[in-house]
Amino acid sequence: MNENLPYRRTAARIYMRLFRPVTLRGPRSSKFDQMTARWWTRLDILAFRHLGVSLGVRALGIEDVLLLRTRGHASGRVREVLVAYVDIDGVPHVCAANGGSDHEPAWFTNLRHGGPAEVERHGRRRVVAPEILEGAERERCFDYVYHAFPHVRLYLEHTSRPFPVVRLAPVEAPGAGVATGRSTTPTPRTTLVAPGEGR
Repeated sequence: MNENLPYRRTAARIYMRLFRPVTLRGPRSSKFDQMTARWWTRLDILAFRHLGVSLGVRALGIEDVLLLRTRGHASGRVREVLVAYVDIDGVPHVCAANGGSDHEPAWFTNLRHGGPAEVERHGRRRVVAPEILEGAERERCFDYVYHAFPHVRLYLEHTSRPFPVVRLAPVEAPGAGVATGRSTTPTPRTTLVAPGEGR
């Protein structure tokens, strides 16, 4: 990992510029920046669906990426985003770094408000019960994230916001599971359907 660190830091800076094309530092606040982020996300998801890779995450030298599907807490629409993850104790964990922005990513906001979630990885789609980690458990898992993802170290230089870590434990019962924003108790619900899937 160390031998690739300079390259991965360079790739992370390029990735940040794609998300934040106008300002180098500080929060992403302009409508143009937000539009660019949405455009990049759609392009990356298209590549993931057709090529099986994330252009942004692969450029950082990271292989583990999943498609996270949530429902907007305000709009009610299904939202999709590709997120790098680290496998801890056999369960994927994701970090709400948001490219070093001072604002939390929309997908995390949706989960924090108790929205349902699904993940897609290795060709499998599963309902998950997200748990936002706190205290010592968050610190333990963030240590994994910090060492696995050099780009997160770079993002920390651009904001004082602590990056939340979310455990995406699968819900064993088919068609069940609702995110509560902290710990979760699976309850029956309808599976999310992505736009255009007609499922």
